[in-house]
Amino acid sequence: SSGINAEYGEENKCLTLFPLSRVKSIMKQCPDISAINQESLFIITRATELFIELMTREAYDVLEERGKSEVEYKDLAGVVEKYECLMFLADILPQKITVREYYRLLKESRDT
Repeated sequence: SSGINAEYGEENKCLTLFPLSRVKSIMKQCPDISAINQESLFIITRATELFIELMTREAYDVLEERGKSEVEYKDLAGVVEKYECLMFLADILPQKITVREYYRLLKESRDT
């Protein structure tokens, strides 16, 4: 499938959906990165696309189970909670809790 902003390689085959130039600018924002070769850029771009595809598919499965038609924050947070390999995102996509639940957890942590 080709996207609007697809990058093309030999024979006009679509290689990435994300613009390589944009991914490169994001990567350059990291002070630890001084140079980015084309192979690294391509691999990072494809890995990012595959990661987003995985998250989207898994979130879609969660929302189908709930009988909904739109992916919501809680669907993505549910995916992170469901898979141990995605727990590195737990601080970014935590399950939302009520204020009452927060205070209960806070009290429990102080009591232990």
